[in-house]
Formats: sequence, structure tokens, C-alpha cells
Amino acid sequence: MKKYMILPLLLVILISFSASTESWGNKDWQWWEDGAIGKELGLSEDQLAKTKEISAKFNPMLKKAGRNYYEKRTAYQDAKSNPDTSTGDVIKAFDSMWDSKYKMMRIKLDRDLEIKAVLTPEQVNKLNEIRKAHKEKMMKKYHKMIDEKQDKKAN
Repeated sequence: MKKYMILPLLLVILISFSASTESWGNKDWQWWEDGAIGKELGLSEDQLAKTKEISAKFNPMLKKAGRNYYEKRTAYQDAKSNPDTSTGDVIKAFDSMWDSKYKMMRIKLDRDLEIKAVLTPEQVNKLNEIRKAHKEKMMKKYHKMIDEKQDKKAN
């Protein structure tokens, strides 16, 4: 049953990332801006400066890509819901939307890889542990919310 709840979670995440494209790049989890995580990783001042520099370099690209994705997604939704739009045009809009999503995710990957190069192998491992714990925490929170909704419906 919980396997089927992943799809709605992914949809919620997708919508939340694209809902506010003006602040794109600042909405996603930027761990290097969190002082506690930086301390836990043992980042040096030089590493912290480099990660912030890399983030500053990629944020404008992410904002632009996020806006583009939001526009393409809106165009796809409009095309799909319009009875006068041909099947071919809906498919083109769909492909365009996913191409823009890929480009946005590729920018994030490039940013993350540049930041990873600044970290030591131990810091990379520790960051992966922190991310995994964060993901588990968020999934528990999500499942708790779903369970509460189902309990309300049952009563």
C-alpha cells in the first residue's frame, strides 16, 4: 500500500518545486547554507566559500531553467485540457515540458558535482548520511500525514 503513496509524494514535490520559480535555486535543500550541517561536515572556511561561490554561479541558471519548466508545464496542462488541441500538439507540449525538466535537473547535477569536488571523501559520505536521514524523516512525516487523512475519512 505504501508503495503506491510514492507517486503522490513525487507529484507534490514536483508541484512544490515548480510553484515558485522566482526563487528557484533557493527552494531546494541547500545544505551549504545551513551552518549546523557545515559544522557537522567539518567544512573549512575555504570549502564554505567555494560552495557558496558555486551556488551563486548556478542559481541564476536554475532560476531561468525553473521558470522555463514552469512555462512548459503550464503549456502542456493547457494543451492537454483543451479539447481543440490535437494529439500531436499535446505530445509536443509533453516532450517540451520533460526536456525543460531534464535541463533543470542537469543544472542541479552539475552544481552538485562541482560542490562534491570541493568536499573530502569523508565529508561526501557524511553528507550522504545526512541526506538519507533527512529523506527518511520527510517520508515518515508524509506517511503520518496520509495516515491521519485516512483516519479522518474512516471516522
